[in-house]
Amino acid sequence: MAESERYLPTFLSKLEQIMSDVGLPEELINIRITGCPNGCARPYLGEIALTGKAVGRYNLNLGADFSGQRLNRLYLENVDETTILNTLKPMIEQFAAEREQDEHFGDFLIRVGILGAERTPEMMHKPLVD
Repeated sequence: MAESERYLPTFLSKLEQIMSDVGLPEELINIRITGCPNGCARPYLGEIALTGKAVGRYNLNLGADFSGQRLNRLYLENVDETTILNTLKPMIEQFAAEREQDEHFGDFLIRVGILGAERTPEMMHKPLVD
C-alpha cells in the first residue's frame, strides 16, 4: 500500500534530526514501518509505528513498550509524512524535558497521558466512557 523499505532511511534521518535537536541523539526508540496493512513487520510492537494505507500515507501507532511486551495503539489514521513528523516533534521535545531515568518513549507517552492508561483485566467489563 505504501513504501516501507525504501522510505525507512528517509524517515529515520528526519526523526534522528528531531532527536538530535532535543539533545537525544543516542536515545533508542523501537520504530517499525510496514507498507502492508496486514501487520507485516509486526508494526504493533513499535513504540512508533507506521502502517501503509496508500502511497505516501500511513497510520501512526504509538505506545508499545521497548521490549515488545505491550502493543501500541492507533494515534492518527491515513496521514502524510509532514503530519507524522509535526505530531512526533512536540512529543519528543516533551520526552527530552520530562522523561524519568531509563524511561523509554512508549512508556513516557502513557505515563504523561498522551496515550490513555492501559486497561487492566478488572476494567475490561466497564465501558470506556460513562
